[in-house]
Amino acid sequence: MDPMIPPTDHSRAIFQCPLCSSVPEEQRDDFLEDLHYSVRRYEQGDVVVTQGSRYESLYILVKGEIVTEMADEKGDFMKVEQLRAPNPMATGFLFSSDNRSPVSAICSESCVLVVIPKENVYFLMRKYEEFMMAFLAYISNKVSFLSEKLRLVSLRTIRAKLAYYLLKESGGECHFQLKIPKEEMARLFSVSRPALVKVMMEMADEGLIGVDRREITILNRKALQSMF
Repeated sequence: MDPMIPPTDHSRAIFQCPLCSSVPEEQRDDFLEDLHYSVRRYEQGDVVVTQGSRYESLYILVKGEIVTEMADEKGDFMKVEQLRAPNPMATGFLFSSDNRSPVSAICSESCVLVVIPKENVYFLMRKYEEFMMAFLAYISNKVSFLSEKLRLVSLRTIRAKLAYYLLKESGGECHFQLKIPKEEMARLFSVSRPALVKVMMEMADEGLIGVDRREITILNRKALQSMF
């Protein structure tokens, strides 16, 4: 389903999104006056964007959760990202010369999206500097995230993924705290949480790392480096 619904207070919800939250309070009424948008509602299982389709509008998820996945030449699917409201979707492809979406976006629950035409996004970026800077920063952060995701995908085993991730997060220190919970780490690795925890505990039993909830101690850095 992709029924259009009348604009409501959903327009105000975009100011909770990282792209728009930096717009100063005193400019927000003007921003909404300049904003051209539609509101769309989707149900669980609905496809918002299909892989290979043209990406001509900015989609801001204001309610619900969306999963993006990519199909390869063999027809196998790889989960790329799990996106929760309030967040924009596929910002990096909106102004690309080849703006075909590399992923399909599927609702994992009922969703509401604010849809803004590309031309209006460009106008808003030129008029509101804070919006432009936030947009550019968001794209840069996404590039870093996807680069990290590709690096992890290239590592075949959970042990290799975990060793690489822990060493990177440690920043050269022996003791540090994980920035994200294990459930989010499991999604990043594209594995189940129980499988991730099992491997983490095995590495702790082998004396490679120390684990106390989100507190991690690197005990054998060389052994971890040899895993990837």
